[in-house]
Amino acid sequence: MTLNKRFEKALGSPNPVEALRSLVLELSQEGSGKATILEFFEQERQRLRATHREADEDAVMDVMDFLVGWCSPHMKLLADEPETSKQAA
Repeated sequence: MTLNKRFEKALGSPNPVEALRSLVLELSQEGSGKATILEFFEQERQRLRATHREADEDAVMDVMDFLVGWCSPHMKLLADEPETSKQAA
C-alpha cells in the first residue's frame, strides 16, 4: 500500500489522530526520519486545506504538534534527530 493510501486510511479511521500517530511510528520503524515525516505531513496538510477538509487537517496538525513537541511530554512522538555540525579541523 502506498504512503498516500496509508495516510488516507488513517484519516478515515474512527480515531484519525491515533491512527496517524501509529502511522508515524510505523514510518519511523521503516527508516523514515522525523524531518521527512514532518515534511510529508505538511504537504498533506496543505492538500487537505486546499480541498476544505478541515477536520482531517486538524487531526494532521495535532500529530505534527506531537512530532515537534508542542504537547504534553507523554504525547511526544520520536526523539529529536541529532543535528549535523561541521567542526573546524
